[in-house]
Amino acid sequence: MTKSDWMDLAVLERRKYNLLSETIDLSRQIGEAMDRGDDVSLRMLLSMRQEPILGLGEVKNAVRSKREALSPQELERLSDLESGAQPQEGEERTYCDEFGRARRLLEQVLELDRKLNRRLTGKDSCYTAEK
Repeated sequence: MTKSDWMDLAVLERRKYNLLSETIDLSRQIGEAMDRGDDVSLRMLLSMRQEPILGLGEVKNAVRSKREALSPQELERLSDLESGAQPQEGEERTYCDEFGRARRLLEQVLELDRKLNRRLTGKDSCYTAEK
């Protein structure tokens, strides 16, 4: 892959991280509104959270397009790096750093979302079947 390809992917991962940061911040505010019993703020925050989530879909599509343009060897290298292989070049390292940050934050967002969903919907939570 070219340096430009690596940097494009790193920029997309940074954008994903920023959108996830916004999502987790709004999710925390949702939890606070629930604690206060503030239904007006709760509805407003849930609506506001939709924007960064839609942005994540756009980033996902952009990443998919970039991946589809890669050769099979490049795609294999990218997959290896995402699975924990050691980066060899500066651009690979930059990508891996951004990818790792976004992945860790995504895990935090998902965990908080599970908790909030269970609080909001109780036994009707979409997460009740999970452990």
